[in-house]
Amino acid sequence: MGQEVLVKKLLWIAAAVVAVIVIAFYILRIRNGDNGGRPLYETATAERGNIEVKVLSTGTIQPYTRVEVTSPVNGRIDRVEVDEGERVKEGDILAWISSEERTALLDAARAELEEVLDHGDDAILAQARMAYEIAERAYKSVPLSNSISGEVIKRSCEPGQNVSTQTVLFVISDRLVAGVEVDEADIGKIKPEQEARIVLDAFLGEQIEGRVSKVSREGRIVSNVVVYDVMVEPDEVPPHWSSGMTANVEFLTTVKSDILAIPKGAVREEDGRQYVLVLNKDPEPRPIETGLSDGKVVEVTRGLMEGETIIVGEMGSDEAPRPRSDLRRQMPMIRPPR
Repeated sequence: MGQEVLVKKLLWIAAAVVAVIVIAFYILRIRNGDNGGRPLYETATAERGNIEVKVLSTGTIQPYTRVEVTSPVNGRIDRVEVDEGERVKEGDILAWISSEERTALLDAARAELEEVLDHGDDAILAQARMAYEIAERAYKSVPLSNSISGEVIKRSCEPGQNVSTQTVLFVISDRLVAGVEVDEADIGKIKPEQEARIVLDAFLGEQIEGRVSKVSREGRIVSNVVVYDVMVEPDEVPPHWSSGMTANVEFLTTVKSDILAIPKGAVREEDGRQYVLVLNKDPEPRPIETGLSDGKVVEVTRGLMEGETIIVGEMGSDEAPRPRSDLRRQMPMIRPPR
């Protein structure tokens, strides 16, 4: 019985010694900055770079000037001269149209000629042919001409089709632009001739440079938000652009080059003053002054030097940065600069 008790005591002592060794091992690892092969803190380096502040908006590709061409008379299409995608000049003839009077006269003369052909009488046939020719010369087809130079982006007519003066036969566009809506919170940042970038949903890998060509002075309410229409003209219109395509536009409101920048999440604030934790041997609070930010990185105008390492957050066992409040609890001696 005494030996059994002794064995249990030895086992408990051995377990306690192992626990002490494990705890000491992890304490040494933490003190030496060894967190299982991972850094104790998530860090970043103050580096020089560029910051672009942008306003993002979505809209569609549309004509800058859109002209609908309708028939000048009620009648029937005789011939169509152009097709979609073709370039036309001001004054070009797009189609020929017979008026209702000409159509009725020609239809009657043609019917009489066909009837005479069935009988085979040469004299009557000659008279019918002459009557048809007189009808053709007496009433001419009406030309449908174009009022602007541009591209035919829509054709809605075919030979033999009956039309009225309300029928839209062609749509002409002088040039394609990106038309987007900008809400009132950002419209003050948009100016004519401002640089912009256009990316279409249909061609996500293609970025087209452009400039603001028009800013509406009248707002509209869309989903309870006041928006303003803005047109962005590309430096060069790609041939595969089509009216109606979804366009995403980045307006470059501010661009600063060769500035010292750090992640925005590394900036801390207390009592209205900003500071960062610089990682030397131990974390050191350092007051800084900041400038421009794009929401991800921020410009540092004073307090840091290029190449210095700063703390963004603490790395946990899952390698994800812990919240800064947790970091403050882990480092109770660190206080923001006064």
